Amino acid sequence: MRTSRVCVFLSAALSLVFLAPAQAKVTTDKKGAAMQRTTMEDFMRHPADGRYYTESWTTILQSDAGHVLYINFMYSNIGVVSGRAAVDVSLTEPGAEGRHFGWESDQADFKQDPEAGRITIGKDSITLKNGNLHIVVDHADLRLDVRMKAWTHGVKYYDGIIWLTDDRSEFVQAFFHVPRGDFTAEAAMGGKRFTMKGAGYMDHMVNNRLSSEWSDRWWTTRFFAPDHTVAFWAFRMRGKHGGQTIVRSLVTDRTKVLTLTDRLKVKGEAPAQDPKPKGHKYDTRYRLSLDRKGLKLEGDLTSRRVHDRNAVVERLPWAQRNIAQMVAGNPVIYRMEGDANLVLTVEGQDPIPLTGTALMESIVN
Repeated sequence: MRTSRVCVFLSAALSLVFLAPAQAKVTTDKKGAAMQRTTMEDFMRHPADGRYYTESWTTILQSDAGHVLYINFMYSNIGVVSGRAAVDVSLTEPGAEGRHFGWESDQADFKQDPEAGRITIGKDSITLKNGNLHIVVDHADLRLDVRMKAWTHGVKYYDGIIWLTDDRSEFVQAFFHVPRGDFTAEAAMGGKRFTMKGAGYMDHMVNNRLSSEWSDRWWTTRFFAPDHTVAFWAFRMRGKHGGQTIVRSLVTDRTKVLTLTDRLKVKGEAPAQDPKPKGHKYDTRYRLSLDRKGLKLEGDLTSRRVHDRNAVVERLPWAQRNIAQMVAGNPVIYRMEGDANLVLTVEGQDPIPLTGTALMESIVN
């Protein structure tokens, strides 16, 4: 198996000059409707010249039997000579620990076809058109063929851009292309074949700085209830960037996105200590509160276990690892299976209990 694309991008970044971040007040241009539909132009790549520019398309799947998959397609300018493109997969079988797969490519191996709605990196592809998502991963150690039908159209919060600095030189942009869908998949791994079906989600992010420079913690969840979805990510800016927490969250039913907002309150609690020598304390319970016109959401998400500890820097070779830790520290993603205990109240309806297994991530930079 080839080295994970995250390791390659971080190690390549060490050759770049580390710049002190500018002081910032995080802003969003609030023009037009707060919730807007995503377009094919949004789904395609957003070229940028910045040497830290990275773009990723992330699909998260949870099968009825308990499989969990995180599938990432990525394009980046970060590199010693030139940038890279890559595909990265984390696959957790029911009750087991996650396994990581990654394949690197040159930027020239990244292709896109807006008419077909397809992005290709080498032999792998992700296609989204008319609410139908199709992912193909084709390698000797892992083969996947995923098909997902979206419940509703994709959305973005205004134009999707979050400006991280006053001079607008640094940004994050986010698109929720599949807020919720039903998927089927065929897989081959380690000499065995199996099929899966269940619930899924896909988003897409663009940024032009390494996130570890301006954020110290992220909290994310995708929770697939039978008739509703709760999905969010939140990151806390480092103190020298203002220290505020930035959130994007959505709630769906089977026919529409009920809300897309920056107003969800997320509080991380019950920190656990990573037993690894260079691990972190990470939150294992999230308290949620949202009170918008016509919609309320309250409750908590509590981790049962970490099924995938993704420590990027620790997987680098010794010399690169020591240098990387001086620049980026030791960012670790703690992916957890958790219990959701939420209550959704939509105006004109009785309160709806939302319980089940939530996919949580606690990311410490």
